[in-house]
Amino acid sequence: MAGIIEFLMLLYLTFFSFVFYSHSVQDNLIAKSQHLLRHLRHIQNLRSIQKFQQRQPNRIVKVSAKHPMHILFPVPIKRGKVTKNPFGITMDLVQPVVDIALENVYRDKLVVEDSLKLHFKDTHLSDAHGPNVAINQLVASKLDCIIGYAFVYALAPVARMSPYWKSGTNNGIPVITTVGLTSNLDNKQEYRLLTRITSPYKVLTKAIRMVFDRMNWHKIAYIFHEQKYGTAKVNIPYGECYLQMASLQVQQYKRYRMDHNYFMFNELKFDRMQMLKILMKASDLGNVSFYGDLI
Repeated sequence: MAGIIEFLMLLYLTFFSFVFYSHSVQDNLIAKSQHLLRHLRHIQNLRSIQKFQQRQPNRIVKVSAKHPMHILFPVPIKRGKVTKNPFGITMDLVQPVVDIALENVYRDKLVVEDSLKLHFKDTHLSDAHGPNVAINQLVASKLDCIIGYAFVYALAPVARMSPYWKSGTNNGIPVITTVGLTSNLDNKQEYRLLTRITSPYKVLTKAIRMVFDRMNWHKIAYIFHEQKYGTAKVNIPYGECYLQMASLQVQQYKRYRMDHNYFMFNELKFDRMQMLKILMKASDLGNVSFYGDLI
């Protein structure tokens, strides 16, 4: 029924816009209608999850071949753009490692054989399709743990919602990942079941700060590549260097009051003279200036 309503709404809005409005207004109305449909699908998914949770009584089930643990590996098949997949995670790289790990687990008798069911799903490096593969597994009653994601914008909503995905056999879905190193994911009140097996940026920030303190460095300048810099494309996410700098900059401002001590460049757009200007600015900011006997 919901699918029929969505189709009729889209048909009505499209027809209405083509009859009465100009091309620019038509495009705007179509975009709004598509946004409305995505919102309706999101509500429909939430209702499906709620119905699934309500019909599951609380019980303790021992993991076995009869009652296996379903583990979802949401990773892309294609590597895609480095802006969305900075660590180059793909299914053909992940699956052999997981297969070896599974053999070791069964060989060492850590769990009963055939008690772990693995599900590899392509996320298409999409922040829309990526979370949806987890929701589909949940509705199908085949989700107990999530290991993966390559695109942090697909990871974040899943990690935020997973504590509320409760059923009769679990109290939320744990999410384990190698990405999501930014400081906004440090909030354990919001991302309660998220585990990052790689050190987040705050750890690297702490290490860098200790080096600066040991060397007594107070004036620092950074130069790094950022593909989003200098482009009008709004759909390009910030790179890992920028996210690391965002974590580091806050700490340095508190300590040294260095408000702007970094310079971005886009290696796909900048030329030699532009790079020279950036280097001169960074050198002037990072070095000590002498005025007579004063520093």
